[in-house]
Amino acid sequence: MATPTPPGTLRRFVLPTWVATALFISGGPLAAQQYVVDDAVIVAPRSCQAEMWHGERASWILPACQILPNLEVTVGAGFVNGDGSDRESEYTLEGKTILREMGPEAWGVGVVVGIGPNPSADVDERVFGDIYLFVPASRVVLDGGLVVHGNLGWRWDRETVPEPGQRRRRPAHHLTWGLRADVPIHAHLSLLGEAYGEDLERPAVQVGFRTHFPNAGMEVDASWGRSSTGSGDGPGFTLGLSLTSGPLF
Repeated sequence: MATPTPPGTLRRFVLPTWVATALFISGGPLAAQQYVVDDAVIVAPRSCQAEMWHGERASWILPACQILPNLEVTVGAGFVNGDGSDRESEYTLEGKTILREMGPEAWGVGVVVGIGPNPSADVDERVFGDIYLFVPASRVVLDGGLVVHGNLGWRWDRETVPEPGQRRRRPAHHLTWGLRADVPIHAHLSLLGEAYGEDLERPAVQVGFRTHFPNAGMEVDASWGRSSTGSGDGPGFTLGLSLTSGPLF
């Protein structure tokens, strides 16, 4: 949490850089939750984390554990509303490793590989079987007043595989990208905002608040998101919960 400072100063709303970095590295506010842009952090060794959320367009539960040194594995299931009526089930399997740990004056960098519906894809095009890879990068800046995250990656679209005798109708490979900013406004409250998309299409945006309960290993998120095309697509309103354990095995 933030170190005490005299009342009436702006500093009381800013986490010192080393504190913000320590929170991320030690399993504090590291959950991506319903946010698409991921961070360059994994759970502590032999520990697990359960992220879950329910929203207008999707509901997910994503348990993750560091089962091997520097390897976090996530297995998830969810329901997504693609056409405004019935919800369809989705599944994902993902591995994440850290190439460089985030420090007070250094970027953290990782690699994520998964199979399933890439969250940056349009809701109506998210199918199990897509393969995706991206590089998350994170850094604490402005003396702890801001944590920035960037993702850059690739997705292979399984739906583009043609039937025998047919020609491919659309590109199979897509560039994915995302930017997110976490702004601590109190020791237990942050404002989050992100933009993400694929290829050169107009991005989607999402904003919300995150409440931290570090002693309980818990975070609560409330967010709202829409596509910048004005079509009404996007995650809409979402409530999320993240629970992080200590060493379990």
